[in-house]
Amino acid sequence: PPQPRPATPLSEWSSPPIPDSQFFARDFMLAASMVIIQPSTGKVVVVNDTKRQSWFLPRGRKDVGENLEQCALREAYEESGFRAEFLPVVTYSRAPHAPQSATPDSNPVDPWGIGKNTEPIYITTQRWGPKRFGNGHVDNGGIYQAFYYVGQIPADAVREENTGMPDEQTYVGTLLDLEEALKLLSPSEGRVALMAYRLWKQTLELEEEARNKD
Repeated sequence: PPQPRPATPLSEWSSPPIPDSQFFARDFMLAASMVIIQPSTGKVVVVNDTKRQSWFLPRGRKDVGENLEQCALREAYEESGFRAEFLPVVTYSRAPHAPQSATPDSNPVDPWGIGKNTEPIYITTQRWGPKRFGNGHVDNGGIYQAFYYVGQIPADAVREENTGMPDEQTYVGTLLDLEEALKLLSPSEGRVALMAYRLWKQTLELEEEARNKD
């Protein structure tokens, strides 16, 4: 039988492409996450589950009727205890500008001419399940897809207590230097955090370059 052609590689920052797929509602979850940067210190917020001694970026499933941006902000607050907001960065996005705002932000002048935006910088796809319940029912699992955004907190940000769900009360949001954060995060989340940080630094450099041209 004919063999499928090898998939064309994507960019160096992505996994190989996956086959075209279709999933019914019961077979997928949509989630959002946020890399929270404190620009005044250059530190990154990483959540520590003090019960399991695991470290991760705040992330969780979106609620019914909630959009992904709302989910990212809510999960950032619930799991880290910090009230974050989106951090616009210069990054390529396939999302078009709305007609009423077709002219992108001209400061900074960026390599793609699209200006700063707050679109997700990464998505990840994972398989979960299957799971057998006590009554004999088997859940075959499904696909968990998470969208990662870049956020920020001010210099005087204070972490609030008891912001998470009952099973998240051992979560503690911690400000760490990037190098330390990368040692504690999983390889996948480490790549996301590193990219968010690089995009933020690149944006600062482009803004400085634009100011020097004025």
